[in-house]
Amino acid sequence: MNKKSLIGILVVVIILGIGGYLISTKPSQPTPELPKIKIAMVTFPGYAPLYVAKEKGFFEGVDVELARIESIGDIRAAMRSGDINMYAATYDIYQSTKDVAPAGIGFLIVDESHGADGVATAADVNSIQDLRGKKVGAEPGFPPYLVLQYLLDRTGMTLKDLDFQDLPTTDAGSAFAAGQLAAAGIYEPALSASVKVRHGSKVFASSADIPGLVQDLIFADENLAKDYPQALEKVAAGYFRALDYINTNHDDAYQIMANAFGVSVQEMEDFKTGVSWISKEENKRLFNQSSEVNVYKTYDLVCSILQKNGDTNICLKAADKLTDSIIKRFN
Repeated sequence: MNKKSLIGILVVVIILGIGGYLISTKPSQPTPELPKIKIAMVTFPGYAPLYVAKEKGFFEGVDVELARIESIGDIRAAMRSGDINMYAATYDIYQSTKDVAPAGIGFLIVDESHGADGVATAADVNSIQDLRGKKVGAEPGFPPYLVLQYLLDRTGMTLKDLDFQDLPTTDAGSAFAAGQLAAAGIYEPALSASVKVRHGSKVFASSADIPGLVQDLIFADENLAKDYPQALEKVAAGYFRALDYINTNHDDAYQIMANAFGVSVQEMEDFKTGVSWISKEENKRLFNQSSEVNVYKTYDLVCSILQKNGDTNICLKAADKLTDSIIKRFN
């Protein structure tokens, strides 16, 4: 091989080497920036771990804002307008719409009522059938109202079989304690207080007797869920980290939660006795359709009850409005 040929080969090798280096060191495409997440909720301490996650920076890689909107109608409007892209609600509140499908897709269960909501009955009421034609009070859109509807449904009854009184929950409790109602849907602490005042009365049933019925989920905008599932995953991860922090740093966590809801630490601890925060493992179980109690079964049951009582005229399949794809991302 002559000298010129050798030089030519070396030049080619050098050029290819430099080109390969430039290609290999070319900056990788940046990860798409996630949109800001704005989660709306009513003022309810069951959502308190979200405030721990926010305070402690557990929503890593996503900007999360927590917003209080006290009317579910306003929450729905904000969801449809794009002012928010997530919100917290129970199955019944989420599905209590008419003519328009509920907005959002559920991907995370955050809390469950375990006795905080129930139905109080007079001494002479020994079965739900005994309430037929009698005055019964409750507030639509609140968990005790759903508990009442559930109990009626189990016996083949609806609100039409009662002399139903649409009353604010506190008024329903006062009216029951005064003997003006045969039964009332009430939440704690008014539930126990009303029964204590009225001689012979009792808590006929509470959410503790109906596992899975009264749960709060977070619902995400469906386009957000489709285009940015990693944002939903980061919200769920932040929530689960908050639960771990609450378990290991009780004093600091409860102070954060108490401050967020304007109550004392003792009041927050008292509230927690009737509510459970749902762990990662419990979420996995509840999003498993083979579980005896699962979100899909409860979702469909609640919609059926609401439809029978005229609270909705549209029931979509649970599989179309809930997703297990996010919880499956966690080992």
